[in-house]
Amino acid sequence: MSGTQPPPDEPRDAKGLTIVYTTNIALAGLTAAGKTTHARRLAAELGYRYVSATDILLEILGIDDASETVWLRRLSEINAARRDGSIDGELEERLLSMNRACQRTVFDTWALAWIGDGPLVRIWIESDLESRVRKCLVSQRGSRTSPEDARALLNEKDLFNRWTFQERHGYDLFLDRQRYDLVVNNSHLIPQSTNSAARTGVETLAPILNAATACVMDSDSANAEALLHRHPQELRRITVSNDR
Repeated sequence: MSGTQPPPDEPRDAKGLTIVYTTNIALAGLTAAGKTTHARRLAAELGYRYVSATDILLEILGIDDASETVWLRRLSEINAARRDGSIDGELEERLLSMNRACQRTVFDTWALAWIGDGPLVRIWIESDLESRVRKCLVSQRGSRTSPEDARALLNEKDLFNRWTFQERHGYDLFLDRQRYDLVVNNSHLIPQSTNSAARTGVETLAPILNAATACVMDSDSANAEALLHRHPQELRRITVSNDR
C-alpha cells in the first residue's frame, strides 16, 4: 500500500492547448465531507498524482484494511496507536518530504495545509455534521450503519483529530480556516442519504471546485470574483495571490 497513484494524461483545453500546473495541492475536510472523492476527481482533472494520508497512516500501522471501511472496525485501535504522537510524527515527515520532492500532486490530508512549506494550494471542504452523516450512510451502506452510529463515529474520529492537531500544531480543526486559499461548502448538496443524491452532489461541486482551484493557481481575480457571484452557496472564500 503506497498511498499514491500516478498522474493520468495532462488536461487540455477546448483548443487542444496543453495546460500544465505544477503547484501541489493539500485538500482537507472533516470525516465524510467528500475530500477523498474530490481529491481524486481534482487530481484526474489536472493530470496530477493522488496521495492519501490515510493510506500512508495505515501502512505505518501495518493495517491492510481498506481505507474506506477501516474506521468502522478499528477506529479505537488506530486512535490508541496514535496517542503518543510518534505515528503522526512519521506520517507528517513523509508528507513533508513528498511535498518538497514532488510536483503536480494532490494530497488528501489534514495536516499538510498547516505544516507544509513551499508553494502549496490549500483547499478546505466545509460540510456540516448532518450532511456528513448522510454521506457516511451512503458510503457504508453495506455495513447497515444507523444514523446514530454514523454520527457517533464521525464525532469520535473528528474530536480525536481535533485534539491531536491542537496538541501538535496549535490549530483548531473545527474552526481555523485562515490558512486555506479556497473554502468550499457542500452541506446543502446531499439532501438525502441515497447514492443518486451523493452522485448529484459530487457532480455539482466538482466543476465549481475545479474552476476555483484554477483561479487560485492562475492568480485570476476576475474569474474568482465571477465564480463567487455565481456560486455563493458553494464558495465561501477564494484567495488569489500573485506570489505563486
